Amino acid sequence: MVARAYSCLRCGACCVGDGSAFLYPDDLRTLAGHLGLSLQTMVDRHTDYLILELPDGPNGWVYLPYLILRKDSKERCVFLKEGLCSVHAAKPAQCRETPFVDEFFSDDEWNAAVRKSCPALRDVDPATLPKSAAPAAADRERRYLELLRENSYSLEKILGVTLPAPRILTRAELS
Repeated sequence: MVARAYSCLRCGACCVGDGSAFLYPDDLRTLAGHLGLSLQTMVDRHTDYLILELPDGPNGWVYLPYLILRKDSKERCVFLKEGLCSVHAAKPAQCRETPFVDEFFSDDEWNAAVRKSCPALRDVDPATLPKSAAPAAADRERRYLELLRENSYSLEKILGVTLPAPRILTRAELS
C-alpha cells in the first residue's frame, strides 16, 4: 500500500478507551451553548471533576483542577453516538487536536498505542505528520494555568458553578 498523508476518518476510535478529554472553560461554554444547557447542567450531566497532583519543584506539589468529558460504562465518550461525535461542531480543543496532542510527541508508549488504534494513522507517511503539538495547545494551557492562579485554583469561581468532590489523580496514576 502507498503511504499517504494523515486525514481523520471520523471513526470514533479516539473517543473510546483510556485517556480523557480535558475541558477548558471556553470548551465548556461552547458545549453548553451548543446543547442549549446552562453551564451547571452541562457540568453535572457530562463532566467528571478531577485534580491532578503534580510535583512542583524538589519538595512541593501543585494541585490542578480539571473537568473532563464523562465516559459511559464501556469507556466511550458520552457524546459518541453510532460511532460519530454528536457535538462535532462544538468539539473541545483537545478532541479537535487529537491525535496530535502533547502526549503523542512526548510519550512513546502512548504514541504506539494511538498508532495501533487509529485507522487514520495506518499507512501514513511519517514525514507528513507534525513534529510537535500545535503552539495553540501550549498557549491555551498557559492561559488556563494563569486563570487558575488568578482565581485561587477554583474552577467553581471561574465557571460560576458548584462542583462535586473531585477525584484526585497522583503522578503514579498518570504514568
